[in-house]
Amino acid sequence: MGGESRVTDTTSRDPVRPSAAQFDRERAERRIEEFWDERATGASRRILCGATLAFADLGYHGASTREIANRAGMSSAAVYIHFESKQELLHCIALEGHKASTGAFSDPARQAADPVSQLRLGVASFATWNAEMNLLSRSIEYEIRLHRGPEFADVWDLRRGVDAHVLEILHAGMAEGVFRLADPEWAKITILSTCIDVARWYRHGSSRTPTAIGFQYADLAMMLAGAR
Repeated sequence: MGGESRVTDTTSRDPVRPSAAQFDRERAERRIEEFWDERATGASRRILCGATLAFADLGYHGASTREIANRAGMSSAAVYIHFESKQELLHCIALEGHKASTGAFSDPARQAADPVSQLRLGVASFATWNAEMNLLSRSIEYEIRLHRGPEFADVWDLRRGVDAHVLEILHAGMAEGVFRLADPEWAKITILSTCIDVARWYRHGSSRTPTAIGFQYADLAMMLAGAR
């Protein structure tokens, strides 16, 4: 009628957008799924995805086998068919995660010809990885420090390997006169720990992309190394 107002329903055309926290969580979980897609199949993949998320959210001691099984969509008994214990699960996650994270530094660094480029490329890639894989990084970095037994020796070998690689680059730069450092050991610890800490505060969907963060941390590493 001419005197009646008409109300337009726009609900279907204006869907509710996810919150920033929900977007971060969905993107982070997708990264976990993609990570294990390349390394496991079938039930093992589902268990590893569930365990990675459970360890990141609850910690190793807080994540029960039942919780891991629930996240994997199976029974606790089914988990033990594929993994003997929760510790074996953590070891698998920590080992594959550290292969990826240490490789994120070492692989590009080895392709560069000089210490400055090696450090810059390695740090940019390493910081980017810790942002992109924030949930996995938190899961392996926080929990591995509580597990120093012989069953985790291969994981600690990887950690010591990247430590040695960064220190080698710093010493080479000092020998060439392109890095000015009084304490290269301190510089190594600071560079690696600041990159790892990205996983703690980074949220997917923020104004800074993982790649942009990587380049910013590469600049920071140059300052910490006293680059000339």
